[in-house]
Amino acid sequence: MKKTNNRVFIILLVIILIVIGLIVFLSLRDKENKLVSGEGETTSNEASAYVEEVEDGIKLNKSTKLNEAKEINGLQISNIQLTTESGMTTLLADVKNNTGSDTKAQTIEITLVNEDGSEIAKVTGILNTMKAGESTQLNIATTSDYVNAYDFKVAIK
Repeated sequence: MKKTNNRVFIILLVIILIVIGLIVFLSLRDKENKLVSGEGETTSNEASAYVEEVEDGIKLNKSTKLNEAKEINGLQISNIQLTTESGMTTLLADVKNNTGSDTKAQTIEITLVNEDGSEIAKVTGILNTMKAGESTQLNIATTSDYVNAYDFKVAIK
């Protein structure tokens, strides 16, 4: 009877050790996959060269590439500001109508990209009607943190 109890105890101990080993192995593998795929700490370390915390919890993107003026269909997008606060990203920009004629309201799509040109996210906004030569402000907000973007591409939809 005593030998049977010892065998059961040893078998249970081995099973418990195997389960603990599997849990540790799977958690380490998951952490390694996040680092390889660019999630977690690696993206914030790479972005530190052009993202600065300007106030407590508010980060501002200082990428010179992101701040270059862009033009599409005669609309000039300049004075770009990309910030994040509490996980919410806001893109502000001045848009000037250089088409020579009035424009109708239209949807604009901004594609935020990394330094290697790969897409981080697409966000959309609405440009109100503008008279020729008139300027307006573009204001797009999203509930995700995309302040680490290096540049952006613009399209009219």
